[in-house]
Amino acid sequence: MHRSRTLAAAVVALLALALAAGTASAGRSTGLRFNAQSQSWVSPQHGWLLGSVACGSTTCTQVLRTTDGGTTWKTLGGLAAPLTNEDANGLTELRFADDLHGWAYGPGLWSTNDGGSTWQPQTLAGGLPVAALAANAEVAYAVASACDVSTPLDACRHGMTLWRTTPGSGTWTQVSLRLPIQNAGTVAVSGSVAYLAIPTPGAKAADAFFATTDGLTWSTRPDPCLAVDGEYMSSVAPVSATQVALLCQADIGFGYAHKVVFRSNDTARTTANAGTLPQYGIVSQLTATPNGTLLVASFSIGSWIYRNAGGQTWTTSEDLGDGGIGWNDILFTTDQVGYVIHGPAFCCGMHGPGELWKSIDGGSTWRQVNVAPQP
Repeated sequence: MHRSRTLAAAVVALLALALAAGTASAGRSTGLRFNAQSQSWVSPQHGWLLGSVACGSTTCTQVLRTTDGGTTWKTLGGLAAPLTNEDANGLTELRFADDLHGWAYGPGLWSTNDGGSTWQPQTLAGGLPVAALAANAEVAYAVASACDVSTPLDACRHGMTLWRTTPGSGTWTQVSLRLPIQNAGTVAVSGSVAYLAIPTPGAKAADAFFATTDGLTWSTRPDPCLAVDGEYMSSVAPVSATQVALLCQADIGFGYAHKVVFRSNDTARTTANAGTLPQYGIVSQLTATPNGTLLVASFSIGSWIYRNAGGQTWTTSEDLGDGGIGWNDILFTTDQVGYVIHGPAFCCGMHGPGELWKSIDGGSTWRQVNVAPQP
């Protein structure tokens, strides 16, 4: 745990050298350059971006929408909340369930019922920070942290909680699960199947790992990460109703971490090793194309994207000496077309360029694409 905190401080220091600091607050957009933070897509054509634009001497939090696969982007409603995870009202992530219903969160929580044109603040019971959220047209799940943003984890007295809603209902219901005291977790959904992973880095204990196949009954799943070796589950990527991939990490050092991925064909009841990734990169996100190609976006002292088209072999699609400005929300809308945010507008205490990158060959190559918001 001490090594992880030391490394996190080193990564932030490197980011400070690479990025210019700024602040985010509510206001009226001036229509200047858009800096992307997070993205969500409900089809290959329909997607949204959460980010910031210049707003006088500060910045505004803004949402954009495309209905033509990212060729053009329209400016939608702003949110009176900063892009940060250091403020209880701050936002860092965006998820849409369908063309109308979506949420901006982390640690705050806002919702829209009109496709992003207007937004309303929401709270889960107790007003605790939202650590993770996943949604589709059937259901949405949110994971609440054990403590508020100002309380140290060792001072928390209650575990995390999982909440469920139907898009458009506006009411969240707590799922009856006993979860550990943590402030980070992963929830992922595919149809009626969903997964919840609460990692236990440095604890030498198995992760809390659950799944549901009907949206009603949750049960534990075996943890493929080796707690005795310090491994913990950092990312979950559903491929289909039965297939899922899991990312385990451990042995964090200066700029590197041990990273191994597992595949399952039976909703994580059993798993098979999908290979060990190159060591460079610590903060990592796993995603899958509809046909099962796996990709991991990872960063530390630089930024990397790794790819696995089958078996246990991983190749490097991107190897950037960018000072570690990193990635967010790597995802694919088809087998070939994928997107990732390079240098999110806010990450790790710093502010990045917020670039949208795209792949049209299943993640083998990536390039920045222009985002020019229209009124």
